[in-house]
Amino acid sequence: MNITWGAAWRIARRELSGRFRGLRLLLACLFLGVGALAAIGSLTTAIHQGLAAKGRSILGGDVQITVWQRALTADESAALARYGPLSDGRRLQAMASAGDTAAPVQLKAVDAAWPLVGRLSLADGRNVGAPAPGTAWIGSGAAARLSLRPGDSFTIAGRPLRVGGIIAVEPDGLGEGFALGPTVIVPLDFPGQAGLLAPGAMYRSRLRVACAAVCDAEAIAKDLAARFPSAGLDIRTRDKASPGTETFIARMGDFLVLVGLSALLIAGIGIGGGTASYLEARRGAIATLKVMGATSSDIARIYLLQIAAAAVVGSGAGVIAGVAILPLIARALSDVLPVADGITLAPWPLARAGLWGLLVALVFAAPPLVAAQRFPAMALLPSVAA
Repeated sequence: MNITWGAAWRIARRELSGRFRGLRLLLACLFLGVGALAAIGSLTTAIHQGLAAKGRSILGGDVQITVWQRALTADESAALARYGPLSDGRRLQAMASAGDTAAPVQLKAVDAAWPLVGRLSLADGRNVGAPAPGTAWIGSGAAARLSLRPGDSFTIAGRPLRVGGIIAVEPDGLGEGFALGPTVIVPLDFPGQAGLLAPGAMYRSRLRVACAAVCDAEAIAKDLAARFPSAGLDIRTRDKASPGTETFIARMGDFLVLVGLSALLIAGIGIGGGTASYLEARRGAIATLKVMGATSSDIARIYLLQIAAAAVVGSGAGVIAGVAILPLIARALSDVLPVADGITLAPWPLARAGLWGLLVALVFAAPPLVAAQRFPAMALLPSVAA
């Protein structure tokens, strides 16, 4: 006989235990593999959403102009000032010294308006702005390397500075990009007074604007690029506050997906073994069906539906677990990356994880299914054959 898919499903459902006894290894392998892929996809999406939602804070404004080895001209500053308040700054590498110890630092010189968005948090709980003359806010890495505490003195380029506090949260730190040392924040005029801005010095000037009203940051960037085409301006908007971080997250996501797929393929070996053991335990049922007239294709259809049902349950549970664990991962990474709060539903990454689970389950379950349908009924029932 050739049974229909509906009849095959009724037989498969009747035989299949509600607790999937015999298929629990398949369920466990799919749950872990698909759960890992779902968590990776959800985390990547949550980070991208966090970057988009916190772009203004990460950038430190709505639009930022960066130029190398010079300050911005009056015309360039005026072109940006018409949109809102400005904050000027310098970024450069320097050596900080305390006693006989020296360490490279990322010197960040800021004006009194900094930060335009957010506040700088210190380790002692204070929320502050730009440091006072002769004072510096230093990163915890610099404090550890130079053995400094609040109130201690150190020097940069021979100029003395007093530690005003240890940085806990730098509002625009993620948008600063790669640095060769921990951050030291100083007043805007300090680098010039220390002779660090002499001709030939490698430094960057950054001018930021926080729009006084709702503004189109992309339109502002295009207008500035059109007005100063040969000025060498690097213009960044809040929508692309940290392109380096976005690229890193994309590459990290691709790598982790590859790792998850590798783990899922390894789990496929367990899926194949579990399926073979399950079908071996069903030899009697398969023989009975064949004696009653079921063809090899009918047998394959019935047990394919059972394997597919178990694969759907295992993959679905993995997807749910991957979404549910995201808040815990986000909490662990909140100090490092801007992960969106709460549960993030990423339709395509979650669907992709589930589809990969189903595909791996069917591919690795196929050989045992083919082997099971080839056994003749008398070979499956040795007692009858005897």
